[in-house]
Amino acid sequence: MSATAANPTAAALPKSERLRLAIEVYYARSKRRGHPEGDWRDGLWYPSGEERQACCEGIEPTAQNRQALESHCRTQAHVATLYGLPVGELKAAVRDDRNQGSPIAQRVASTFVGPRPRITETFAELRQKGRDEAFEKLRSVLAQGLPLFERLRSFPDSEDPDAMAPLLETASESAERLLATINSARRQEAFMACASAFLETLKTTLEEPKAKGRRGAARSTAGGEEAKT
Repeated sequence: MSATAANPTAAALPKSERLRLAIEVYYARSKRRGHPEGDWRDGLWYPSGEERQACCEGIEPTAQNRQALESHCRTQAHVATLYGLPVGELKAAVRDDRNQGSPIAQRVASTFVGPRPRITETFAELRQKGRDEAFEKLRSVLAQGLPLFERLRSFPDSEDPDAMAPLLETASESAERLLATINSARRQEAFMACASAFLETLKTTLEEPKAKGRRGAARSTAGGEEAKT
């Protein structure tokens, strides 16, 4: 069993060191402070070549579970395989750490402490991702339907009329898919616009008391200075 991916030099390390690294990587990934290597393709997440291991075989992301592989890559079974360790040893080591008050888990958590992203920034990224996926679906439907519509447009008068019937049926189905995809994109955009407006209102409401507080403190300080004089 080879050790790869998360630490390219892991295969050359002694087993005790690989176990330590595996524990840290598992904690980081399970708390979403660390992430497996991979990328999004057609709205589905896939691991990189180095991240993918034998344990990933048979797991395929779907429209209903887009991050099936990403979730798997955060498990003890995957991390153990990543570092060339029996999964039982990693589970036992994690269990021992928790029984001792989780000193390793706490150290890993403190390593990744940092400022949280602003809600508006996170929402903007989510909105853009939704748009990208919607347009990808629209492009796919158009790619399937446009050649068919073009064929209908140039359908020769000399062609057997009976040959047009199945073509019209297929074109009708394609048009329905296109309309459904457009309406779905419109609903999504409308929902995101409402959510964006709500977030801006919420942001203004939360910041207003702070501004009032600062103005009140400034007036109080100014009044104190006048009283001294």
